[in-house]
Amino acid sequence: MTIHLADYLVHFSNVLMLVAYSVRDMLWLRWFAVAAALTNIPYFLLQPTTLWPPVVWALVFTTINLYQIVRIYLERRPVALSVDEQTLYDMAFRSLRPREFVSLALIGEWKTATTGDQVLTSGRPVSHLCIAISGTVRVHRDDREVGVIPPGRLIGTALALTGDPSPVDGTFTTTARYLSWPLQSIRSFVDRRPELRVTLQGLVSRDLAGKLAQAAAGRAEDARV
Repeated sequence: MTIHLADYLVHFSNVLMLVAYSVRDMLWLRWFAVAAALTNIPYFLLQPTTLWPPVVWALVFTTINLYQIVRIYLERRPVALSVDEQTLYDMAFRSLRPREFVSLALIGEWKTATTGDQVLTSGRPVSHLCIAISGTVRVHRDDREVGVIPPGRLIGTALALTGDPSPVDGTFTTTARYLSWPLQSIRSFVDRRPELRVTLQGLVSRDLAGKLAQAAAGRAEDARV
């Protein structure tokens, strides 16, 4: 190969870089960047005096991109959800990617409740967020029922946001299966994954809106009675 032919490799390498900056998918961007770097190396090697510094840097950038490519492929592997996880994902977390949901589920703890088990205690701040996939939670003040939280709804979100003590008690009315997250674990999870903050805030907002709509419907029903 002559130096003249090697010049074409430089042009081809830059075309590959233009394509890399044009694609939106990060995986393809990195593959084109690797191809561009490797295509450039022969030009540096075929100079009258071998240009070792750009060869070394091209290999460094290639190594970094290949490492990130492996990470992307690992992150994009199909995710196998357990029966409970799949049920919860379908009920409330479809706006998350499955792998993001698995990461969120892993910081929580699956629990089985019996009738009368308490998840909200009057006068105490909320320390855990919960969501059931079966069973309902009766929300009551003293002996008066003020609401019912069905499966698929987060329990304790409003109180967690304000930090106020719970004004009500919440108990399961039947045997139930639910996932519980310590508040500190949730905060640490969001701090480590700021890109998920908006998605999770959207989930919480929709959950609160659903509860408000349910409460309004309940008051309207009481008025008709």
